[in-house]
Amino acid sequence: MSGHDPQAAVRTYLTIFGALAFLTILTVGVAYMDLPAGPGVVIALMIALAKIYLIASFFMHLKDEGRLINVSLAVCLGLVLILIVFVLPDIGVHELEELQKEEALKQNPYAQMHHAATEGVGAPDEGGH
Repeated sequence: MSGHDPQAAVRTYLTIFGALAFLTILTVGVAYMDLPAGPGVVIALMIALAKIYLIASFFMHLKDEGRLINVSLAVCLGLVLILIVFVLPDIGVHELEELQKEEALKQNPYAQMHHAATEGVGAPDEGGH
């Protein structure tokens, strides 16, 4: 650490702190927006990735590390992104299924009785047989 300007380091850390604070406020703002689940999750993940980059690069000093550590980190992040990509379609599928069930229940009053009977709510009593 000798040879580094302490004032420049403080300025850098304060700048990174300001960026992290801004990104946190942006995350809260996006949460209050009435976005569908899929795009809301994607935007939140992009903001989180930006914060992860800033923290890892500056506070964990990974920007000054050797190539092997950065390659290892890139492989790990790639695997995490693959897992996230596999999970994202499930968000939209379940939301679509729930909307379809609600629409079917609204359109067909008999479907409501059938739905209640299959769920065990309001089903006729078998008389203990």
